[in-house]
Amino acid sequence: MLIAELNQTRRLGCEFEFVLPQLSIGDGSDARRTFAEILTANGLRAVARSYGHLPVPADCDWAVEFDSSVRGTSEFHGIRWVSLEMKTRPLMGMDDWERVVPKALAIARYLGGRVNASTGHHIHVEATEVRSDPTIVRSLYNVVHRYEPLILGLLAPSRRANQYAMPLPDRPGLLAKCKSLECFRDAMGFLTRYYGLNVNHLWGVEPRVEYRWHQGTLDVEKARHWARFVLRLTDHAVTRDCRSATKQLANERANLDKMLISIGLKVNTRVYAKVAPELRGTGRHLLARWKHFHNGGAPVGGEA
Repeated sequence: MLIAELNQTRRLGCEFEFVLPQLSIGDGSDARRTFAEILTANGLRAVARSYGHLPVPADCDWAVEFDSSVRGTSEFHGIRWVSLEMKTRPLMGMDDWERVVPKALAIARYLGGRVNASTGHHIHVEATEVRSDPTIVRSLYNVVHRYEPLILGLLAPSRRANQYAMPLPDRPGLLAKCKSLECFRDAMGFLTRYYGLNVNHLWGVEPRVEYRWHQGTLDVEKARHWARFVLRLTDHAVTRDCRSATKQLANERANLDKMLISIGLKVNTRVYAKVAPELRGTGRHLLARWKHFHNGGAPVGGEA
């Protein structure tokens, strides 16, 4: 009997992009430094710095950075915005996520943080298994290729044609002949980091995949369920040999049920006969989000 459980030990790192109204005479660096000081004062060790790809310092929970792709928008004149990107240190599973992320998002909202169509929420998920079994790369590519129209259907319309989170090319047999990491790397070399599935870190010292699809959010519930979803998607690709599909599943309700059942977010006696309660909750949340975007619901909470 197959059992779907939430992996509590797989490491993940989260990035949250948002804007803050700037009401002082200082510049953006002053605002980012102040924000980092507020996080630290509330038990979340943080450092302010310019944009970069260096790891978050070992003695910090967060790095607060500038991101030039993030822009503020307003219906009123004369308002200046500070662009921020918060990055967590590598989190040791969802229990660690619960210790670090909810309070930081609550502080960002309390201070007037907003998201819009220029902001995103990215998650890096550990995938060290590819070192011993490179074919996991193909399994991950196959499951994302098959379900990506449905994954995009769970998100705000602005993310469905976003230059920073592009959908994979419709090439189901791209990795069919690959067996080694070198072969997979060469076959996927044309995929830049600006795809919704960013595989460029899989070839590094600490293999991981970055999921870039999600719109910006400071909502804890949305962020929590999305983290569970991408963790489960990764685990499914690691533990199951996901085969290539001749065509992608269309963004339809019946196909959404197929995806939720297939990856272990909904019980089905012929697939995952037992699904952990938190994963069932995430499955219900994703179904509600899909209905929101496809049954005439208006975008909410800065979603665009």
